[in-house]
Amino acid sequence: MRENLRQAATRTSRLRSALVSCGVTAVAVVASLSLPAAAAPHHSAATELQRARAACPSGYVCIYPDASASGDPDMYFEYGSYNLENVFGNRLVVNNQTGGAGVRFCKSYGGQNCGDRYAPGDYVLNLSPINSIMLEP
Repeated sequence: MRENLRQAATRTSRLRSALVSCGVTAVAVVASLSLPAAAAPHHSAATELQRARAACPSGYVCIYPDASASGDPDMYFEYGSYNLENVFGNRLVVNNQTGGAGVRFCKSYGGQNCGDRYAPGDYVLNLSPINSIMLEP
């Protein structure tokens, strides 16, 4: 009978130790899971531009729906002019063309009355006065 009580006490002690250990572990797990989530870094503008470049295939000029890399961009590939419709406000433009090809933003349709040449890169531009773009080598 004493042997049974001693075994029961040993099991209870082990169980209590296991529960305390699990309780500490559970608290540690909850703390470690919630702290990084609360301290998650904000996406920087550089990360957003990297995402935009990745979404714009090599050789293309991409115009995003707004000044960020969100949404599906309009994509242009071949050299020449493209008329824009319903494109206004500040837009993220990614010139991902190769070989130093440029893009010009034109106030008239058909690639007329164009402004400065933009080399490959990322730009946030007000496209409200723009009616066409010209891709050129």
